[in-house]
Amino acid sequence: MKTNATLRALLFCVVGFNCAGLVARDMDRLGDVDHLNMVYSTTTAEGVIGFYGTALGLQRMPDITLPDEVRMIRYLGGVSELKFIVAQGQVATMAGEVGAARGIRLLALLLPLPQRDGILERLAAGGYVVPNMTTRRTDAGVFRYSFGMTYDADGNQVEIVFLDENARPSRFAQAQFGLSVSDMTAMDDFLTWVLQYEPAVTEGQIHRYELGRSQIKFWQVPSDLPGWMGEPSQITGMSLVQAIVPDVMEVRESVVARGGKIHTEPFALGDLATIMLVEGPDGILFEFAALAK
Repeated sequence: MKTNATLRALLFCVVGFNCAGLVARDMDRLGDVDHLNMVYSTTTAEGVIGFYGTALGLQRMPDITLPDEVRMIRYLGGVSELKFIVAQGQVATMAGEVGAARGIRLLALLLPLPQRDGILERLAAGGYVVPNMTTRRTDAGVFRYSFGMTYDADGNQVEIVFLDENARPSRFAQAQFGLSVSDMTAMDDFLTWVLQYEPAVTEGQIHRYELGRSQIKFWQVPSDLPGWMGEPSQITGMSLVQAIVPDVMEVRESVVARGGKIHTEPFALGDLATIMLVEGPDGILFEFAALAK
């Protein structure tokens, strides 16, 4: 099995830009999904703002007030929304890198190279981990990308990848969500059959799926690692991979027909949306949400 050091080395090969775009075989059932979002639970609103806003300089979106006056802070990573639900009361916490547990363990952001020095300076000023950046070049010595790992205020691992500013705009639109799984074949089967998307890469030690303008990637870890997955009210950190769809009930029908497991049946989230959770391998949760009309 992979050690933490091995996983870090593998993740440094992050920019799989030759990956084919992913085409859904049943888009009339699952909905036209432009991108994925990530839902977090956080213990510190100030820490979210300090890391993702001040240090990384991501674009902030208006907060949302959920039922029971629960606050959601939002930032954009590419076109993906990073949604931070501010925990109320005591919530279980586990910091650490991708090799520390099974579950959703990594966010990778693709950023323009001119932002690198400023971001590294702000990470240092904020007391965050300043990554040792690694640069990749072509055989002719032309810059390709630079990358490194840091951690937010809750200990979530964040990979920052700096691309040449002349890179295609579509590259900067992509956020990547990384999963540590105990069985790569099981996750391949779940994504290709239950969720009905074609794989981009299924060879080697990292498999990749591109849904719209987002990418899910995953790697294998020992099955006896602790599992870190659950709803935002249960755990801190990365909780749900979210897709916004036109009709949650149609997605439910498709998932059930293909043997998928409904973790939480569709329900109304106040007057904001209809929500459903699907459970993947290792108990990793995938949320489908239809916004209220």
